[in-house]
Amino acid sequence: MELFEEVFHPLSIFDMLFFNVKAVLEYPSLNILKEQNPALYERWKYLSKTKYGTDFETKRYSGGMVINETPLVVEDIYQEKAVYHPEFCKIIAITYAKLRSENGEIKRYFKKIINDDEYMVIATFMDVLRQLSTDAVNSSPQYFLTFCGHNITNYDIPLLLKRYILYRDKFEGKDKLIPLMIKKCLTAKPWDSGIVDTVNVWKFNGNNYETLMLIADFLQLKKTVDVQAMPEVSKEYWNKCSVSVKEAQEYVALQSATQTNLVIQLMIELRQL
Repeated sequence: MELFEEVFHPLSIFDMLFFNVKAVLEYPSLNILKEQNPALYERWKYLSKTKYGTDFETKRYSGGMVINETPLVVEDIYQEKAVYHPEFCKIIAITYAKLRSENGEIKRYFKKIINDDEYMVIATFMDVLRQLSTDAVNSSPQYFLTFCGHNITNYDIPLLLKRYILYRDKFEGKDKLIPLMIKKCLTAKPWDSGIVDTVNVWKFNGNNYETLMLIADFLQLKKTVDVQAMPEVSKEYWNKCSVSVKEAQEYVALQSATQTNLVIQLMIELRQL
Protein backbone atom coordinates (compact mmCIF):
# COMPACT_ATOMS: atom_id res chain seq x y z
CA MET A 1 0.00 0.00 0.00
CA GLU A 2 1.33 3.46 -0.88
CA LEU A 3 2.42 5.56 2.08
CA PHE A 4 -0.26 8.24 1.87
CA GLU A 5 -3.02 5.72 1.23
CA GLU A 6 -2.29 4.46 4.74
CA VAL A 7 -1.83 7.90 6.25
CA PHE A 8 -5.11 9.31 4.95
CA HIS A 9 -7.23 6.18 5.39
CA PRO A 10 -9.27 6.75 8.57
CA LEU A 11 -9.14 3.09 9.63
CA SER A 12 -5.44 2.41 8.99
CA ILE A 13 -4.49 3.99 12.30
CA PHE A 14 -6.02 0.99 14.11
CA ASP A 15 -3.64 -1.34 12.29
CA MET A 16 -0.48 0.45 13.41
CA LEU A 17 1.98 -0.30 16.17
CA PHE A 18 3.35 3.00 17.43
CA PHE A 19 6.71 2.75 19.12
CA ASN A 20 9.82 4.62 20.17
CA VAL A 21 13.24 3.45 21.35
CA LYS A 22 15.28 5.68 23.67
CA ALA A 23 18.99 5.12 24.23
CA VAL A 24 21.83 6.84 26.06
CA LEU A 25 25.60 6.59 25.85
CA GLU A 26 26.75 3.22 27.17
CA TYR A 27 29.86 4.88 28.61
CA PRO A 28 29.09 8.34 30.04
CA SER A 29 32.47 9.85 29.12
CA LEU A 30 35.31 9.28 26.70
CA ASN A 31 37.73 8.47 29.51
CA ILE A 32 35.42 5.74 30.85
CA LEU A 33 35.04 4.33 27.34
CA LYS A 34 38.83 4.24 27.05
CA GLU A 35 39.24 2.51 30.42
CA GLN A 36 36.47 -0.06 30.09
CA ASN A 37 36.48 -0.81 26.38
CA PRO A 38 39.84 0.13 24.78
CA ALA A 39 39.02 -1.57 21.47
CA LEU A 40 35.79 0.37 21.04
CA TYR A 41 37.59 3.53 22.08
CA GLU A 42 40.05 3.04 19.21
CA ARG A 43 37.15 2.56 16.81
CA TRP A 44 35.57 5.80 18.08
CA LYS A 45 38.84 7.64 17.59
CA TYR A 46 38.91 6.59 13.94
CA LEU A 47 35.21 7.28 13.37
CA SER A 48 35.37 10.63 15.13
CA LYS A 49 38.37 11.76 13.11
CA THR A 50 37.11 10.61 9.70
CA LYS A 51 33.47 11.65 10.14
CA TYR A 52 33.63 14.63 12.50
CA GLY A 53 37.19 15.86 11.99
CA THR A 54 38.20 15.41 15.63
CA ASP A 55 41.92 15.61 16.39
CA PHE A 56 42.89 13.29 19.26
CA GLU A 57 46.56 14.22 18.98
CA THR A 58 46.45 17.92 19.77
CA LYS A 59 49.84 18.86 21.21
CA ARG A 60 50.98 21.56 23.57
CA TYR A 61 54.43 22.39 24.88
CA SER A 62 55.28 22.51 28.57
CA GLY A 63 58.83 23.11 29.77
CA GLY A 64 60.15 22.21 26.37
CA MET A 65 58.35 18.85 26.37
CA VAL A 66 55.58 17.81 23.96
CA ILE A 67 52.49 16.64 25.84
CA ASN A 68 49.62 14.84 24.11
CA GLU A 69 46.23 15.78 25.44
CA THR A 70 42.58 15.18 24.65
CA PRO A 71 41.07 18.65 24.29
CA LEU A 72 37.60 19.47 25.56
CA VAL A 73 36.26 19.53 22.02
CA VAL A 74 36.97 15.80 21.69
CA GLU A 75 34.75 15.03 24.69
CA ASP A 76 32.08 17.37 23.36
CA ILE A 77 32.03 15.58 20.01
CA TYR A 78 31.70 12.25 21.83
CA GLN A 79 28.78 13.53 23.91
CA GLU A 80 27.01 15.08 20.91
CA LYS A 81 27.57 12.44 18.24
CA ALA A 82 28.30 9.00 19.70
CA VAL A 83 24.76 8.50 20.98
CA TYR A 84 23.54 8.46 17.37
CA HIS A 85 25.72 5.41 16.68
CA PRO A 86 24.14 2.16 18.00
CA GLU A 87 27.60 0.72 18.69
CA PHE A 88 28.20 3.31 21.41
CA CYS A 89 24.87 3.52 23.22
CA LYS A 90 22.45 1.34 25.17
CA ILE A 91 18.66 1.15 25.16
CA ILE A 92 17.00 2.23 28.39
CA ALA A 93 13.33 2.44 27.42
CA ILE A 94 10.90 1.38 24.70
CA THR A 95 7.30 2.54 24.58
CA TYR A 96 4.66 1.14 22.28
CA ALA A 97 0.96 1.66 21.71
CA LYS A 98 -2.00 0.27 19.80
CA LEU A 99 -5.22 2.14 19.14
CA ARG A 100 -8.82 0.94 19.11
CA SER A 101 -12.20 2.54 18.46
CA GLU A 102 -14.65 2.48 21.36
CA ASN A 103 -18.06 4.18 21.06
CA GLY A 104 -16.70 6.44 18.36
CA GLU A 105 -13.68 7.48 20.44
CA ILE A 106 -10.05 6.52 19.95
CA LYS A 107 -8.65 4.63 22.94
CA ARG A 108 -5.00 3.75 23.52
CA TYR A 109 -3.32 0.60 24.79
CA PHE A 110 -0.01 2.00 25.95
CA LYS A 111 2.97 0.17 27.46
CA LYS A 112 6.39 1.23 28.72
CA ILE A 113 9.40 -1.07 29.02
CA ILE A 114 12.08 0.37 31.32
CA ASN A 115 15.21 -1.29 32.66
CA ASP A 116 18.87 -0.48 33.15
CA ASP A 117 19.56 -3.99 31.86
CA GLU A 118 19.43 -3.42 28.12
CA TYR A 119 18.96 -7.11 27.41
CA MET A 120 15.73 -7.15 29.45
CA VAL A 121 14.32 -4.17 27.54
CA ILE A 122 15.13 -5.70 24.16
CA ALA A 123 13.99 -9.21 25.10
CA THR A 124 10.64 -7.93 26.41
CA PHE A 125 9.92 -5.92 23.28
CA MET A 126 11.03 -8.74 21.00
CA ASP A 127 8.57 -11.05 22.81
CA VAL A 128 5.82 -8.55 22.01
CA LEU A 129 6.82 -8.48 18.34
CA ARG A 130 7.02 -12.28 18.16
CA GLN A 131 3.51 -12.63 19.56
CA LEU A 132 2.17 -10.04 17.13
CA SER A 133 3.97 -11.85 14.30
CA THR A 134 2.40 -15.17 15.34
CA ASP A 135 -1.04 -13.56 15.47
CA ALA A 136 -0.49 -12.13 11.99
CA VAL A 137 0.58 -15.49 10.52
CA ASN A 138 -2.41 -17.25 12.08
CA SER A 139 -4.91 -14.66 10.88
CA SER A 140 -6.89 -15.25 7.71
CA PRO A 141 -5.93 -13.52 5.55
CA GLN A 142 -2.52 -12.83 7.05
CA TYR A 143 -2.24 -9.22 8.12
CA PHE A 144 0.74 -7.62 9.84
CA LEU A 145 0.57 -4.42 11.83
CA THR A 146 2.32 -1.38 10.38
CA PHE A 147 5.15 0.14 12.41
CA CYS A 148 4.70 3.86 13.00
CA GLY A 149 7.07 6.37 14.60
CA HIS A 150 9.27 9.39 13.97
CA ASN A 151 12.57 8.63 12.23
CA ILE A 152 12.20 4.92 13.00
CA THR A 153 13.56 3.95 9.58
CA ASN A 154 16.88 5.70 10.15
CA TYR A 155 17.23 5.33 13.90
CA ASP A 156 14.90 3.18 16.03
CA ILE A 157 14.75 0.03 13.92
CA PRO A 158 18.49 -0.12 13.08
CA LEU A 159 19.29 0.66 16.72
CA LEU A 160 17.03 -2.11 17.99
CA LEU A 161 18.42 -4.69 15.60
CA LYS A 162 22.08 -3.87 16.13
CA ARG A 163 21.74 -3.95 19.90
CA TYR A 164 19.72 -7.19 19.64
CA ILE A 165 22.56 -8.84 17.74
CA LEU A 166 24.85 -7.99 20.66
CA TYR A 167 22.73 -10.18 22.99
CA ARG A 168 21.69 -12.84 20.49
CA ASP A 169 23.54 -15.64 22.29
CA LYS A 170 21.35 -15.08 25.33
CA PHE A 171 18.26 -16.09 23.38
CA GLU A 172 17.32 -19.71 22.82
CA GLY A 173 15.75 -21.62 19.96
CA LYS A 174 13.52 -19.61 17.65
CA ASP A 175 13.94 -16.58 19.89
CA LYS A 176 17.34 -16.10 18.27
CA LEU A 177 15.55 -15.17 15.05
CA ILE A 178 14.41 -11.64 14.25
CA PRO A 179 10.62 -11.35 14.70
CA LEU A 180 8.85 -11.76 11.38
CA MET A 181 7.30 -8.28 11.62
CA ILE A 182 10.73 -6.67 11.47
CA LYS A 183 12.13 -9.11 8.95
CA LYS A 184 9.31 -8.26 6.53
CA CYS A 185 10.15 -4.57 6.89
CA LEU A 186 13.75 -5.26 5.90
CA THR A 187 12.98 -7.47 2.91
CA ALA A 188 9.89 -5.80 1.44
CA LYS A 189 9.92 -3.16 -1.29
CA PRO A 190 10.07 0.40 0.14
CA TRP A 191 6.44 1.18 -0.74
CA ASP A 192 5.27 -2.05 0.89
CA SER A 193 7.62 -2.11 3.88
CA GLY A 194 5.03 -1.99 6.63
CA ILE A 195 6.50 1.23 8.03
CA VAL A 196 4.94 4.67 8.34
CA ASP A 197 7.73 7.04 9.30
CA THR A 198 6.37 10.48 10.16
CA VAL A 199 9.69 12.05 9.10
CA ASN A 200 8.80 11.05 5.53
CA VAL A 201 5.08 11.71 5.97
CA TRP A 202 5.64 15.31 7.04
CA LYS A 203 7.81 15.97 3.99
CA PHE A 204 4.70 15.52 1.79
CA ASN A 205 7.07 14.46 -0.99
CA GLY A 206 9.32 17.45 -0.30
CA ASN A 207 12.91 17.35 0.92
CA ASN A 208 12.89 19.07 4.31
CA TYR A 209 13.55 17.07 7.46
CA GLU A 210 11.72 18.50 10.47
CA THR A 211 12.03 17.58 14.12
CA LEU A 212 9.03 16.14 15.91
CA MET A 213 9.04 19.08 18.34
CA LEU A 214 8.75 21.59 15.48
CA ILE A 215 5.81 19.64 14.07
CA ALA A 216 4.22 19.32 17.52
CA ASP A 217 4.46 23.03 18.29
CA PHE A 218 3.32 23.96 14.79
CA LEU A 219 0.19 21.82 15.18
CA GLN A 220 -0.16 22.65 18.91
CA LEU A 221 -0.13 18.99 19.90
CA LYS A 222 -0.52 18.19 23.60
CA LYS A 223 2.56 17.28 25.62
CA THR A 224 3.65 17.32 29.25
CA VAL A 225 7.36 17.80 28.44
CA ASP A 226 9.43 18.67 25.39
CA VAL A 227 11.16 15.81 23.61
CA GLN A 228 14.87 16.49 23.93
CA ALA A 229 17.55 15.64 21.38
CA MET A 230 19.38 12.39 22.08
CA PRO A 231 22.59 14.03 23.41
CA GLU A 232 20.57 15.99 25.98
CA VAL A 233 18.65 12.85 27.00
CA SER A 234 21.92 10.98 27.50
CA LYS A 235 23.54 13.76 29.54
CA GLU A 236 20.48 14.17 31.74
CA TYR A 237 20.22 10.41 32.29
CA TRP A 238 23.82 10.10 33.49
CA ASN A 239 23.50 13.22 35.65
CA LYS A 240 20.39 11.79 37.33
CA CYS A 241 22.05 8.39 37.78
CA SER A 242 24.42 9.94 40.28
CA VAL A 243 21.39 10.68 42.48
CA SER A 244 18.81 8.01 41.58
CA VAL A 245 18.94 5.35 38.86
CA LYS A 246 15.16 4.93 39.08
CA GLU A 247 14.63 8.64 38.52
CA ALA A 248 17.01 8.52 35.57
CA GLN A 249 15.12 5.60 34.04
CA GLU A 250 11.77 7.32 34.52
CA TYR A 251 13.12 10.43 32.83
CA VAL A 252 14.12 8.48 29.72
CA ALA A 253 10.81 6.57 29.73
CA LEU A 254 8.87 9.85 29.87
CA GLN A 255 10.85 11.14 26.89
CA SER A 256 10.01 7.97 24.98
CA ALA A 257 6.32 8.01 25.96
CA THR A 258 5.98 11.68 25.01
CA GLN A 259 7.43 11.02 21.57
CA THR A 260 5.10 8.07 20.99
CA ASN A 261 2.10 10.15 22.08
CA LEU A 262 3.04 13.01 19.77
CA VAL A 263 3.28 10.64 16.81
CA ILE A 264 -0.16 9.25 17.63
CA GLN A 265 -1.61 12.76 17.76
CA LEU A 266 0.02 13.64 14.45
CA MET A 267 -1.42 10.57 12.74
CA ILE A 268 -4.88 11.30 14.16
CA GLU A 269 -4.67 14.76 12.62
CA LEU A 270 -3.58 13.43 9.23
CA ARG A 271 -6.24 10.71 9.00
CA GLN A 272 -8.88 13.46 8.93
CA LEU A 273 -7.55 15.02 5.72
